[in-house]
Amino acid sequence: MNHINSPVFGEYYSGLKSCVLDIEATGLDPSRCKVILMGLLTETEDGVRVTQFLAENHYEEYKVLQATLDFLRDEGIDYLITFNGLRYDIPFINTRLEANFMDADPDSGQSGIKLYDFDLYRFLRKCSALPRTLGSLSQASCEQHFGIANNRQDTITGRESVALFDEYSISGNSTVEKIILTHNREDVLQLYQLMQLASRNEYADVLDGDFHSAIAKYGFPVGASEGSSKNSIAYSARPVLNEKKKLLTITGDQLATPISAAYFPDIDNPITATFNKTTASYEIQLPVDCHGSDFFVDIKKLGLDINDDPDLINGYLILNSRTINLISRNILCQVHQR
Repeated sequence: MNHINSPVFGEYYSGLKSCVLDIEATGLDPSRCKVILMGLLTETEDGVRVTQFLAENHYEEYKVLQATLDFLRDEGIDYLITFNGLRYDIPFINTRLEANFMDADPDSGQSGIKLYDFDLYRFLRKCSALPRTLGSLSQASCEQHFGIANNRQDTITGRESVALFDEYSISGNSTVEKIILTHNREDVLQLYQLMQLASRNEYADVLDGDFHSAIAKYGFPVGASEGSSKNSIAYSARPVLNEKKKLLTITGDQLATPISAAYFPDIDNPITATFNKTTASYEIQLPVDCHGSDFFVDIKKLGLDINDDPDLINGYLILNSRTINLISRNILCQVHQR
């Protein structure tokens, strides 16, 4: 069930299970600091549930990390929601997994968490007007902007939480424990509320352009195959239409089982694609046609199965911010199956 209540958001994330994630660590440097607390919020039929894994001392980081990996796997999490997670939380976790000689997926030998991450901080920084209107794009500033700052039930900062953990690891004081857990719980609850508020308005009051353009600029999730009841997210896609060169270029990350491969255009298919296993990246290019100011693609020539779309006319799909994303997802699924 998806409670992030926006039809346009649902076009990209419907049917996928999210998890709001926030870590507490002993410092900012993952090479010498440790994860001491993990907060994980998931949606339920009745609302949301917050799960927390707190170390009892500085030597239990392994237990926190293992419990988190087990949770993400057992809950069938498809994508994460974080605030600055792409730069901080996820790299920090992955560095600490490596330091503890842990694999995120032992069966595949995958080192580190590779889930698609909807980093609200990165999304707002890249795609919205908020960096120009707010003095700071911190979570606290965003909470203030969206009018939920006073909803918080905690009384400490993240820095104070770390200091309190030092005390807790020695005394085991249950009151101190509750204060630490409350701060982390409020972080994930507030982040979830920020997602709710922004999505409810479809980002209309803060976006530079529409949501489809913004999500293309950020990078949206793509399943490995279509038609299944639950797709495994294999890619993050960022399509760009170059009107001067009449090319649609799709770049992104390979999130699951990266490969190295190259596909070249032929008489039956004009697509060019390269996949790099080392960098877990890819690039796909295809020519587009134009008539006046309109750009379009022949879906039959591309072998795409797109029916009953309002922008599909006589087998030609008119390109706009929404259909560019639609065709990008379909092409990725097609290339993946080759």
